[in-house]
Amino acid sequence: MIQLKRLLHILGSRSIVAKLMAAFLLVVLPLCICSIWITYNSSKQMQQEIERANESKLHFYYSHLEFELNRITALVTEYAFDETLSTFSTRIPIMSPYEKAANLNWIHTKLKQIRETSPYIGDVVYYVPRIGKRVSAQEGITDVPAEQWQGLIYSMGNLKGALSQYGGELYMLRSNPFNIDRETPPDFLLGVRLSSAELERRLKEFAVSGESDITLLFGRGSDYVVSSSSDYQSLGLGEERAQEPAVKVQQRRTEEYLHYTIFDRDNHFRLTASIPNDVVMRPIQVYSQWLLLLSAGSVVIVIFFSFWIYRTLHRPLTVLVKGFKKAEQGDMKVKLNPSRQDEFGYLYARFNEMMEHLHALIEENYIQRIRTGEAELKHLQSQITPHFLYNSLFSIKQMAELENVELIKEFSDYLGQYFRYMTRDAAAEVSLGQEVDHALVYLAIQRIRFGSRLRAEVEELPAEYRSIRVPRVLLQPLIENVFEHGLRQKHSDGLLRLSYAREESGLVIRVEDNGDGLGGDMIEELSRRLGGTGPAEGERTGLLNVNERLRIRFGPGYGIRVERSRLGGLSVCLHLPAEGEMESCAAC
Repeated sequence: MIQLKRLLHILGSRSIVAKLMAAFLLVVLPLCICSIWITYNSSKQMQQEIERANESKLHFYYSHLEFELNRITALVTEYAFDETLSTFSTRIPIMSPYEKAANLNWIHTKLKQIRETSPYIGDVVYYVPRIGKRVSAQEGITDVPAEQWQGLIYSMGNLKGALSQYGGELYMLRSNPFNIDRETPPDFLLGVRLSSAELERRLKEFAVSGESDITLLFGRGSDYVVSSSSDYQSLGLGEERAQEPAVKVQQRRTEEYLHYTIFDRDNHFRLTASIPNDVVMRPIQVYSQWLLLLSAGSVVIVIFFSFWIYRTLHRPLTVLVKGFKKAEQGDMKVKLNPSRQDEFGYLYARFNEMMEHLHALIEENYIQRIRTGEAELKHLQSQITPHFLYNSLFSIKQMAELENVELIKEFSDYLGQYFRYMTRDAAAEVSLGQEVDHALVYLAIQRIRFGSRLRAEVEELPAEYRSIRVPRVLLQPLIENVFEHGLRQKHSDGLLRLSYAREESGLVIRVEDNGDGLGGDMIEELSRRLGGTGPAEGERTGLLNVNERLRIRFGPGYGIRVERSRLGGLSVCLHLPAEGEMESCAAC
């Protein structure tokens, strides 16, 4: 009653709503009369549109399923060439029980990672026939009889596609090597078991939205069936035709159902939606029944529709207000749909641009802090490596066996200096002299370990540079990189050279070697990554961390540069500002 009084008040005024109502009466009433004739003649076209909509729904689910299967196939192929998985079987004879267990646990972790990538993956299994082991993402590491992996091997390809059926489950399998003689055990067998329950659940969700029964068939005819209906045979499915086109929806009508079928030749499965004929025709029948009532009440509908138009002016404003409220609460990722072709669409687009600019400003102000925190975290994590500690203790053990007391004393003294520097509660920055002294202690430890295999040429740091303040642990990663990548394969005549030079940009500390561990392509790729033009992903080496910390501390003009050394190995140049440059850099 209140709404009716309000409507009468609007009609009595010269408002936009009254003008809209008058315009609708003049325009819509003739259109309603014409629509009666048009509707009865367009029922066939409407039916075709409904059928196309159903085809689109089926094709959408097919595309989703095909994408998931192709992604899982690519994932299995990728992990089949994973270094840990592909070489574990061949390395078993030279591995200790502890190493075998560690590798199996690491493989179990990787399998769980694969399982989490898709809801359609029920389990991921990795068989090692040589030791009769199976690693499962769901069940862990177990002993299995040979019949189990042999059964999987024999089932490969039995569904005529990428998938195989074994034990009532769908598998995607990869063996290495692929043997034509299936009696020969492979090095390993990697398999992904699809979740039939998840496939059925998705089919039921799709069937509810389309009021249809959805069936997924693999192999010849119905070798493996997943259906939203408990009795899929009642859906009227025919046998697979030899020349059935792939990735094209085929339509077939029976007395009770309208069937839509799409066939995938790569994965050899067929997806069928069966919709009752009365469901397809229901919209047309209902619309025809209501058309007469709609025509009789067109005037009333137009009046209320005009009033609804008036009210809908508030809805886009409400959306805009809600967007501003979310922005006030700190949600900088809020987006409004700018698809409207009116003034509100323009306002929505400008609002989105404003939020993008605000987000960019926030990132610009805080990205430096975030990068600094990440770099420092990487630095702290890499300060003491267990590998270095193990090697040092092993070296002391060897010297003790040789009863070389003097060398043990010297080595222990260096080791104590090293750990005192690395573990003491010091500031984030130290003098360059302290950093060089620490690097020389680390070099002395490595020289004792490597013995006659290594020769070092070390220049003395000029006294005027010893007081330069630098971030902690800068030089050790450079020397550590020489032993890790340069001289590891050198059995004799290894050379490491540490030198200093003053250039226009400041002080340059050069660490170079005569190793052959890095090729030209690897040096070029490392140089691009240090310059910021290479890929951001990948392993974060000590050189990259040092380069990042130097750029954050002193600016983009400083950092690390790598090139081929005149000695034949790698030359790493660390650029630091001298004392005067540091003051000007801090002023910036």
